Amino acid sequence: MTLSKEVYAEFEDVVGPEFICNDPAIMPSYYATEFAAVILPENTAQVQAIVKLCNKHKVSFRPVCTGWTGKFQAGVVLLDLRRMNRIIEINEKNMYAVVEPYVITAQLQAELMKRGLHLNVKGAGTNCSAMLRGHGHLDQSTGGDDRNHLAIEWVTPAGNIVRSGSLGSSDEWFCGDGPGPSLRSILTSATPPGVTPGVFTRAAMKIYHWPGPTKFPIVGNSPNYALSEIPANFMTRYYSFPTMEKMWQAELKIGESEISFELMGFNVAMVAANITTSNEEEEAAFKRLSKEVQGPGFLIILAGNSAADFEYKKRVLNHIVNAAGGKSLASLEDPRTEGILMCQCIRISASIRETFRPGGAFSSIPVMGQRDLTIKWAIGAGKAKEPLIEKGLIVDDGGASFGWGVEQGHLGKTEIFCKFDPQNAVAKQAVQAWHDEQSARAFKERYFALLSPGQPEEIGKALSNYHVWWNKLQKELDPNRVSPEGGALV
Repeated sequence: MTLSKEVYAEFEDVVGPEFICNDPAIMPSYYATEFAAVILPENTAQVQAIVKLCNKHKVSFRPVCTGWTGKFQAGVVLLDLRRMNRIIEINEKNMYAVVEPYVITAQLQAELMKRGLHLNVKGAGTNCSAMLRGHGHLDQSTGGDDRNHLAIEWVTPAGNIVRSGSLGSSDEWFCGDGPGPSLRSILTSATPPGVTPGVFTRAAMKIYHWPGPTKFPIVGNSPNYALSEIPANFMTRYYSFPTMEKMWQAELKIGESEISFELMGFNVAMVAANITTSNEEEEAAFKRLSKEVQGPGFLIILAGNSAADFEYKKRVLNHIVNAAGGKSLASLEDPRTEGILMCQCIRISASIRETFRPGGAFSSIPVMGQRDLTIKWAIGAGKAKEPLIEKGLIVDDGGASFGWGVEQGHLGKTEIFCKFDPQNAVAKQAVQAWHDEQSARAFKERYFALLSPGQPEEIGKALSNYHVWWNKLQKELDPNRVSPEGGALV
């Protein structure tokens, strides 16, 4: 679809000629998709004006900020939000930060550390938008994003501006639920399709105390990052255990004692990805580490508020690990390697290598629930991978799953991957069958699996018929169907 000169001129009047383009030589640089136009709004008022024009002319739009996620249809107007890149406020007293969509997490994290603060960093990495929903390495001490998104400014698909939570009633950003009615289930829903239609233009994020230095001591260049020194009262270790049950019991007690800053149930393949800079190095490290571990394990970071607090946390950790038969991976205690792991896991700069390790494409199933139960599910999903590994259809990643506790183990997330060659039709078909079978098992066993919306009626019946309510909501919010990312469930 192309815009007529008259319609193009109306959009141009909103942002100016410098910030709109429909040149066919430029369009492919955006995701190799043929868009009707790319528009770069500067503020909420311009976003609202663009959305209203889309409704007027029945043109679909699709917003994008840092560009890691999303499916893009040809013929839509793409809202590139890169000009909306401002940190609006860091409120140290009430512990929140307000950002626009193109503020990346690394940018906000650096500013917060200067003030003795930090935030939940999503597992996708610090180069993603700070507004991104999701879970990540720091969930153990900060909780997931259902806790961390506060008030939100939202341009609806019809072009209305909605200010959720406290923002709508008191012009303050401190709460996502009120005073007044809450829109949290609409704005941060994780059930399929898992995407809110319209455009988020500003959001408040909850922030936390940071006991580390005001400037994180990173040295090196991508992907070879490390720390010039281990910050005072910080420690990173990887422990392996004789059985999954013993590992989980140790995780549970660590959560109860609230000593960990970060806890990630990495398998050794993910550890290898974090400490290496090439596929060749990674494969060698994976083979070496696989011989050193005694079974499943986790990575943990301690962060003391003082020397005494740090010593106490270390004593508690040693007691818990020893009681469960855990052993530290000695080769990772080297200060340089420890610094690399600490850098990668606090700044979250290695997620791309963790996910896209040698093997090509990947398919994953993330599952939420009680950590011990999701581990049991993952063991079964891992065993179902073994025939595919034996046939050479997927990569042997050295373990069934990875996962972590959320809010010191009150909740847990487990995710399991299959890495395969996307050009191998047999492998692709086998992985899809594995994905469908194990997702269905997660649903049948009543875990909260982030499933695709392929069977919304079946899933909806178990979730208060949410698909029926979502479709009704979509019709009200987007009567002209100009915001396709919301997606009707059929």
